[in-house]
Amino acid sequence: MTMLRKAMGAALMALAVFPVVACSPKEERYESVCQLIRRSIVETDSKGKPELIDLELEWDPCPGDQFQVVRGGREFAECMAKYEIGDYLPVHVLHQWDTRGYYKWDLYRVGDCERPIERGAEGSYEKSQECTDRKSFGRTTGFTCSRKPFRELVKVCPWMSRE
Repeated sequence: MTMLRKAMGAALMALAVFPVVACSPKEERYESVCQLIRRSIVETDSKGKPELIDLELEWDPCPGDQFQVVRGGREFAECMAKYEIGDYLPVHVLHQWDTRGYYKWDLYRVGDCERPIERGAEGSYEKSQECTDRKSFGRTTGFTCSRKPFRELVKVCPWMSRE
């Protein structure tokens, strides 16, 4: 009877967990193009070789000012050395649900260089904004910027959606 009770308990637990797993948002993968606009060595080893590197990339096809900063380790830094500032590079994007209640994205490949994603690692982030002119009496008097992903941006670059 004890074995039957344990088996039934395990079956009930599996059924209770199934709806949570079945309804979890899933990961999506995308490909795009970015321009390499900055490379910074964050840390070097005793021989002066890069241990950590930051790259700043501008999303070429995305409307507005969309930038991505990615940090990578030694292998990524060595691989990225062949690219020049100004180069346009294919990128591979992982769009995934964050436990804080929104989607986020990160790059797992830049050019032909693999970049392992480390969840919660510091150094990688995105800078995104759309700015419009503010006018008064037909003259531009300033500008207003929004950092929320807008409809046109998400239509062209869906991985930037937070919803």
